[in-house]
Amino acid sequence: MTSERLLGPTHYLRRGERLLHGKDTATAVGAGRAEDWVGLDSDVFYGTMDRVAGWRGTSTFLLGAHWFDSREFADWDTAPYWVEEAGAPSWGRPPTPSELALCLCHADPRVRAAALDAAGPAAPLPLLLLRCADGDEPVRDRARAAFARALDTADDDTVRSLAALALRLGGRRHGRWGRDAVLARTGRVAEDAVRELRAGQGWEHEEARRAGIRAGAAAGVLDERELYGIALTARDPGERLEGLRAALGIRRDTTAGKRFLGFLEVCEGSEVRVLALRYALDAGLLSPDDLAGLALGHQDRHVRRLAARVLPDLPGGAAVLGALSGAADGVVRGRAVAALRAGGRADALVPHLTDPSPWVRGLARRGLREAGGDPHARLRALCADPATVTPAAVSGLAEERDAGDAPRLRALLRHPDGAVRARALGGLRLLGALEDAGLPPYADDPDPRVGAVVLRALRDDPDALRGLLRNRHARVRARALVLLSHRHGLGWDEALPHFADPEPEVARAARRALGRAARAVPTERLIALAAPGGAPGPRALAMELLDGRHAPEVLLNALRLLDDPVREVRTAARDKALQVVWDRRAAEGPHADGIRALAEANAERIDRWWATRKERRRAARGR
Repeated sequence: MTSERLLGPTHYLRRGERLLHGKDTATAVGAGRAEDWVGLDSDVFYGTMDRVAGWRGTSTFLLGAHWFDSREFADWDTAPYWVEEAGAPSWGRPPTPSELALCLCHADPRVRAAALDAAGPAAPLPLLLLRCADGDEPVRDRARAAFARALDTADDDTVRSLAALALRLGGRRHGRWGRDAVLARTGRVAEDAVRELRAGQGWEHEEARRAGIRAGAAAGVLDERELYGIALTARDPGERLEGLRAALGIRRDTTAGKRFLGFLEVCEGSEVRVLALRYALDAGLLSPDDLAGLALGHQDRHVRRLAARVLPDLPGGAAVLGALSGAADGVVRGRAVAALRAGGRADALVPHLTDPSPWVRGLARRGLREAGGDPHARLRALCADPATVTPAAVSGLAEERDAGDAPRLRALLRHPDGAVRARALGGLRLLGALEDAGLPPYADDPDPRVGAVVLRALRDDPDALRGLLRNRHARVRARALVLLSHRHGLGWDEALPHFADPEPEVARAARRALGRAARAVPTERLIALAAPGGAPGPRALAMELLDGRHAPEVLLNALRLLDDPVREVRTAARDKALQVVWDRRAAEGPHADGIRALAEANAERIDRWWATRKERRRAARGR
């Protein structure tokens, strides 16, 4: 590959690399759009940064069938740099146009300043405009002085060609000066400049697209409908939020809030919805009734909770806060109850003593007690009649942590409602009135919620969990297997008998436990378990676990089982046998003769299976 082929406008060389190879600025920058100039500036800056920062590094990349060192294509050590002894850049005498362009984008501000002194207004206007937004003040001042002189003599077409770049840089910290200078000549934001900025594709053009949205909205090129469309359909979340900010800033009328609420209903992405709501609140677009509606009924819990949190701070928000006490979201209800508590509304707190949320119940109890009420007595009364007691009332009573309530809770262990029994059992545990040794009998309760309380309480007791492996309920046995496997390291021999459990739920749990324990099982044992004559389930599982091991004896075992009568064993053996296609070392060692003989005998089938696998993978990539 010759150097001439590499110097053209090819995707193998970036804009800055073309400039480094001596190409003129127009050739290096390509089409000359705003993003082309920004890309050139970025390429040179990061290319020269290593030398400025004192770093030494290189990388390689694949081109065709060959790997190349990045310095073979662009050795940035050959770029001009600042020479301390001379107090000047190491460019030619006089510097060439490509050297000046490199220095105008250099990572060293001293080099950029020297290039501006050497080039002055004769430098390419887009590069001067870029330096007008430079982060280094001396460079910025030089560039602005040169750009102002160049702008005075530039024709209208030249200035209009800078409009998109000026808008692109306007969002930078020091970019407003250049933007205003160009717009002062053009008189307005041109639609084609906005269109150019918004036309870029890919992540590297996100900032340009956002700049196009800002400029288009400010100039009236993009109307509210188009901006809401961008906020709904753009792929980049930042671009969507930019469109939304612009839409909210266009105008205010009586229907603006309704349009925003409609947008919020169909907007995708929780993060975008929450930020959108914050922008609308900053813009003063929503009324207390609007926020109450969002808190009560919006599909996104983050939106609901933000609306409930900010509602009390709005003028008139406290008046509608009471409506939130009936919300389905416990956090929203909690905000309402907290407001009732702060307002001393003891009468309104009583119904929340039996709220489904523990946090809301706690707020109600504390508020009632602060107001001089007795929440404990009220909860005892609510739990006195078995016909009217509710699960939340039982939990509320237990949360008072009064040991004198233990007899009442024990009586509720015989309640016909399983949820009440489960809460009573949990309440006794909370009061310390029921030891671990007394829990296993309750796992026989027909309601799964009671068994869940038992298992949660015994999760750190391996002996008790092993006792539950004999429970008559499949859900209890399965959950005990899961807890033992994850928390206590259930062994292979202990889990294997449960793999034959007639209940699928237990068998699945045992299978997962065996998979976790298989790392400690020798390969020879798995091979023996997969041998013909055993139970089909354990044989298939052993073959599946062997698929991740690449010892020669595993491959030999798979080749021997290609025609096994058990379908699952045959399938796992076939998948393992495909190893002979890519693993050339598999046919070496003590089992080499057997592997080669079986591979040759099944060569046609193995080739067919391998072709089928490749076709399936190709089809999956194409979907």
